[in-house]
Amino acid sequence: MDTKSFKEIKEQYPNEDDYLVLVDCEGRELETGEYEVLGAKYVQVYKTAKEMYDAYKDLSKKLPNVYFVPPQYKNSFIMEQRQSMRIGKH
Repeated sequence: MDTKSFKEIKEQYPNEDDYLVLVDCEGRELETGEYEVLGAKYVQVYKTAKEMYDAYKDLSKKLPNVYFVPPQYKNSFIMEQRQSMRIGKH
């Protein structure tokens, strides 16, 4: 399946109340340190935040690059990146 841009995804799912789960995403790191999701191969739509988050938790254990998108994102999806906590040897 081809990757759809975030704009195409929002055009396909225009309902302003929909929660989305994007699977197999492509993105890029911005100069600000934020991460922009450019598109995804698969999209699942949910009517409630709980449904979306439950699906996200399940899918993110099995598949790469899974993100959830609340309804307020319209034309682009940019998120803050958080550094994972790593314990290294000293």
